[in-house]
Amino acid sequence: MPLWKSIQKQRIEIVFLTVAFGFATAFPSLQSEKRMKTKFYNPSLLEVNFAKALQDMAQQLEDRLDSGKVINITPIHNTDNPMVIYKLKDEEGDLHEVVVQIIQRPDNLVS
Repeated sequence: MPLWKSIQKQRIEIVFLTVAFGFATAFPSLQSEKRMKTKFYNPSLLEVNFAKALQDMAQQLEDRLDSGKVINITPIHNTDNPMVIYKLKDEEGDLHEVVVQIIQRPDNLVS
């Protein structure tokens, strides 16, 4: 699957998760009775560490691209849903950005 289709699929999933979480927050009676162990999600330690790992894997990700180079990485770790922004230059010299946003599902949504 081409990288852009994979990213597009992930973006749809992220939007869905955001909507689903907002719905569950708006209607607490629909939430599971199971109590969450993780108390802080904004950002959680898991989200931050995952974002840092993605940042550290830039060379491995670049090696898997058909063409182009990662020319800059902008990490945004101190926000809800941390992000890693990759600036890429393709073989024609055009610049592109890929934004990876990390969203941890609350315990009660994971089965």
